Amino acid sequence: MSSMDMLKRHLPISGLEGLHELRKIAERFEEKIYSIARSQSDYLLKISLKMLTMETKSFNVATNSLPSNSVGHSKKSPNDKKSPARKKALRSK
Repeated sequence: MSSMDMLKRHLPISGLEGLHELRKIAERFEEKIYSIARSQSDYLLKISLKMLTMETKSFNVATNSLPSNSVGHSKKSPNDKKSPARKKALRSK
């Protein structure tokens, strides 16, 4: 997967202008990594790690934004509270 593909997945784009802007971001990203890399393998490693970090952060954001089921963790749900009428009905059984 290229950095351009990765950015497409994580940044909202629309139209040719958005695609052009995305390409400029990808180029700057790759140039920055290239300028600090010591070799071709170091460049590929740094690019891969950065893309993996983006994927992981994106996954964590998506996971954390899911609604949690806090009722499922407790032994008693709010519906388990017995009203006085229900208590009386249970006692008479």
